Amino acid sequence: MKLVWKIIRQHMSIGQLISFLLANLIGLTIICLALQLYQDIKPAFDAQSGFIKPDYLIVSKPVSTLGTIIGSKPDFSEKEINELQSQSFVEQIGQFTPALYNVEARLDASSLGVHFATELFFESVPDQFVDVNSNRWHYEDGQKEIPIIIPYDYLNLYNFGFAQSANLPTISESLINKVTFTIIIEGNGHTEQFRGRIIGFSNRLNTFLVPNDFIQWSNNKFAPRSQHRPSRLIVQVTNPTDAEITEYCEAKGYNIDQNKLDNSKTKWLLEIVMSIVLTIGIIITLLSFYILVLSISLLIQKSKQHLQDLLLLGYSRKQIALPYNILIITANILSFAFAYCLTSIVRNIYQHYLSSLISASGTTATTALLAAVISLLLSAVNIIIISRQIKKV
Repeated sequence: MKLVWKIIRQHMSIGQLISFLLANLIGLTIICLALQLYQDIKPAFDAQSGFIKPDYLIVSKPVSTLGTIIGSKPDFSEKEINELQSQSFVEQIGQFTPALYNVEARLDASSLGVHFATELFFESVPDQFVDVNSNRWHYEDGQKEIPIIIPYDYLNLYNFGFAQSANLPTISESLINKVTFTIIIEGNGHTEQFRGRIIGFSNRLNTFLVPNDFIQWSNNKFAPRSQHRPSRLIVQVTNPTDAEITEYCEAKGYNIDQNKLDNSKTKWLLEIVMSIVLTIGIIITLLSFYILVLSISLLIQKSKQHLQDLLLLGYSRKQIALPYNILIITANILSFAFAYCLTSIVRNIYQHYLSSLISASGTTATTALLAAVISLLLSAVNIIIISRQIKKV
């Protein structure tokens, strides 16, 4: 193998090797930084609202004084829903389905010093609009536990308003997820008791959300003759930045939460920018890979006569390929190590400026794993190419 190393040193171009290292380092660093920055900034958009995706908008009608006097409801007709569905910016529409019966919730948590009973209301949307663990978000006939998603504002109102004025203990998210409520449903001459468990919070929905299967079953049992039309719609849009969304809703007099629409636009633009940066990083990495392939191929061609002599002397193809493989793997390991170190240094710098806006609680583990996978793939492909080049010799 010493003879092979001597041949490599004799014909190797240091400039080409350095070019590969620099290009690969730049490409990997761009990929790692883009992914890490996205991971660190993303929680600012997803916090407390991860159950409803950012390209979903809640559309409703305003409540007018005249409508209140004459008793009309701000609901949507089938024609209005179909017209909205036909718009170019709409992918799909889901309807909010309310519970048409009486709901009462009771909590008797002696250890927390909390005792209360209150009337509630339940609503549901089609399950495809709720981004939650499917193992927990479901209901089957006969099941006594109801999974519930509540508005995050309700927890804040309790902790920072009601709890302080009533001298009650505050409740954390993790604690309230472990507490079960007694849910009493009454309607159509039936009364039934269930357990309610809060499995998550949302700041995009001001409602008590339960699985759609439960609403359909319970409405059929406790309010079989009640009729309703949807007063709110959940709309999946193709592009939250489309100005046509706001123009159409204003023309129709529909309400959409402008703050959440702006938040959706910002996150969507962030994803587009990060995708572009990642693409640039991948292109640079692939170019560096191409440079290395050309360099190794040229190196083997320059050493063709010497390698043929080694084969005639009894050297195996694996013995001849091994120094080239070691060179490739070492170069990729160095690129990975330097890219990861640069990413960590830059992350520490930008975290200092972002700390006043968001708390970047993520780690660099995912970024390191991605960079390692890319380096391994590049090494594996290069080893295969070298093996084929040696076979040609």
